[in-house]
Amino acid sequence: MRMTFWMALIASSLWLAVRAAAPGEPELISVFPFGVQQGAGLKATIRGRSLEGASAVWFDCEHLSATISGVVNDASTSAPSKKKKSSSSAPVQLMSVDMKAASGSALGMHYLRVLTPRGVSNAIPFRIHAEPGIPEDAGRHNEPAAAQQISAFPVVINGKLPGGGELDYYSFEVQQGETLRFDALTAGSGLDPGLTLFEPTGSWFRPDRLTELAFNDEEVSYPGLPVNGRISYKFARNGRYLIRVNGFLGEGGSDYAYQLSVRRASTDYPDMDPMRPAHLPPPSADISWKERSWSRELKPDRLKALWSRAAPSLAGAIPEIAVVKVGEQPVSVSIPALLEGAIDRPAQVHRVKFAVKAGDRVAVEVETTRKTLPQFNPYLRIVSADGDEAFTNVHSTVNTCGDLILKQIHPKTTYSFPRDGEFILEIRDITHLYGDSAFVYRVMLRQQVPHAGEIHVAEEQINLIAGEVGIMSVETDQEEGFDGQIALTVEGLPEGVRATMGTELQPRVPPPYNPGKVERFRPESQKATFLFMTEREAPATSNPVEARIIAQPVMKGKAGGPILVKRILLTVVKPSPANLPVNHEALK
Repeated sequence: MRMTFWMALIASSLWLAVRAAAPGEPELISVFPFGVQQGAGLKATIRGRSLEGASAVWFDCEHLSATISGVVNDASTSAPSKKKKSSSSAPVQLMSVDMKAASGSALGMHYLRVLTPRGVSNAIPFRIHAEPGIPEDAGRHNEPAAAQQISAFPVVINGKLPGGGELDYYSFEVQQGETLRFDALTAGSGLDPGLTLFEPTGSWFRPDRLTELAFNDEEVSYPGLPVNGRISYKFARNGRYLIRVNGFLGEGGSDYAYQLSVRRASTDYPDMDPMRPAHLPPPSADISWKERSWSRELKPDRLKALWSRAAPSLAGAIPEIAVVKVGEQPVSVSIPALLEGAIDRPAQVHRVKFAVKAGDRVAVEVETTRKTLPQFNPYLRIVSADGDEAFTNVHSTVNTCGDLILKQIHPKTTYSFPRDGEFILEIRDITHLYGDSAFVYRVMLRQQVPHAGEIHVAEEQINLIAGEVGIMSVETDQEEGFDGQIALTVEGLPEGVRATMGTELQPRVPPPYNPGKVERFRPESQKATFLFMTEREAPATSNPVEARIIAQPVMKGKAGGPILVKRILLTVVKPSPANLPVNHEALK
């Protein structure tokens, strides 16, 4: 699926009609509200920098559009965000836009960008939901007596916590036996929303006393896991109740927006992840390839997929991978095998027996299909028939001070057996204290396949200045002994731009005191640099151009197939007149 974009132009203002670009690329910080109902529209405000002269808002599909109505400087002050501060010294600006989501727009998280004379901005998320949306009341409702009334549901309320310690109360009426689901959602601005459900019961001392019925932040705080709050509650009696939204640590700020979703459980809409991506990458895209991730999917065609990232003509006959259900009773398998099971009670250990020959090079990969780190921590241990440990998926290192051993489990481990023998693979949770029916795993036990692993490109967009040179770095992982080459090319460049390979000085990094057996847990990596040579006469792009980064592995003189690594947006802008300042005061 090729990514398509929809551009909404300001009337009477085209890309080439605006003033020449000034230094400083456009940067988006947040959008409020960060979502709209499918088939509806709303007025939104985008916060960012270097947005003057903006001509368009771009979305990741043609069903979303926006019209820009103005840009002014943000005169307000707010608490700093938890996010990394921008290196830009430009003032924060507010862009007013009218958003529109067509009835055919996909539900879930989309992304938007802004097109300016300095190029195209970074992307920020924007949600499409099925429920009707309403704004938070303009007045303060940080006390139960001032709670904003919810008159009907399902509904999504677009709110914000602009100040530290702010509380937002909402009230509603329910019937006995009714079950409601509440979601406090955030678009990644640094807000960690918490939800609390109350019943106004009163007391002899305080007629307005609230009784807490339920509370929820996220189940566990861990990098990469969502921070949204969720409560499902079945009400025992008719009456008026309150739901409260607040920052878990009392945080607040101009970018701390949330959506409060209230709906009847399992009846209003399907029980789906409200923050799921609206568009998934196509199967052929490298952005869907994750080599060392707990969540990447392990399938019976794993060997075929790995050889597609090498030189398939060298593969020979690719063996079938048997799927084996694993439990507490030991089972014997032949390599390769895909093992499936669940550690559904504490201290449970699953065992698998297999035989190897001296010199066999194997890889062991594990996938957590439901709960993952830090709740489910799969520990894999391979021991001989005599009980001697051969290897595990735990990587141990000694820090540079020499007085601390760091241990970490990994989702992939490689090993070369020095002798023939029978071995046992043990699978359990590393703590021995936890077990759950959601501790479901897949473990792939297979031969190693030398191949190109993940290919990393940090940039999402590059804004080139005519007559100057842009830089893009690409890091390639060589997995499981891959000692060939990886050819890299860029296709679909704008007119007047060519890409060539170059070198750059890499900073010296002191080696760790003792990296341990790092070769079992990390791939070899190489870094390449693309130089985008832009002609002085290169025309300015009226729209960003979607370029494609292509990789092609080469082994023993045999070339593998092309791999689409990433799609990246490129623009060409004309250089600014020397010392031409931007009149930010005129934007106020």
